[in-house]
Amino acid sequence: MPQIKIGSLTLGPRPLIAVPLTDMDVSSVETLQTADIAELRVDMFSDLHLPHIIDIFKTFKNKFPDVPVIATCRSKEEGGAAAITDALRVEIFTHIIDLTDAVDIEVESDISAEISTLTSKHSKTLITSYHNFSQTPDEKKLEEVYEQGRQIGARIVKIAVTPNNMTDIKRLTEFTLNHRPVVTISMGAMGMASRIFLPLVGSLFTFASLETVTAPGQMSIVEVRKFYQAF
Repeated sequence: MPQIKIGSLTLGPRPLIAVPLTDMDVSSVETLQTADIAELRVDMFSDLHLPHIIDIFKTFKNKFPDVPVIATCRSKEEGGAAAITDALRVEIFTHIIDLTDAVDIEVESDISAEISTLTSKHSKTLITSYHNFSQTPDEKKLEEVYEQGRQIGARIVKIAVTPNNMTDIKRLTEFTLNHRPVVTISMGAMGMASRIFLPLVGSLFTFASLETVTAPGQMSIVEVRKFYQAF
């Protein structure tokens, strides 16, 4: 498998931790503790005007120049905090593309191909994502999501789903073992342990909260790092 990077950070040799941040977090935090990657959740920003968004990305780069950044502006349909039009999302990504290291776009979004072209043009890492807050799809659907992301040009395919039983967790674990390069997450209380063990079997990184919890079952970075130090 070709080497996967976000900025200068190479993914794969060890489990990595990404922390999601809002604009308020970027303004207030003075340390990212032991985070490897930051995800700036634009859909959770308090102000969605372009000058403010650009300023937040510049502020982050100035405060934490060595931490690679994923830009995410999640659609409302897949868990976004605000209803943002696709046209505005394209405009946002276009204006911050040189201030980020990777872009996360929903694989089933109407703008996924356009964002793929944008990231390719600027030599940024493309992450295609799929979120399901009610269930864990069957093997066929998981495979379709993976193949669709790869066809679009994703360097990383991210799949975040909700387990309703232990069979669901087993299915996602088996999928993780058999596919590269992926980020897989089993959300909610039942899937909480997966945020630790899936990166140990192939998921490139996990998400942990620093200030703001952005998904069901998300643990704090202190808790997650404690487990990885033990391993």
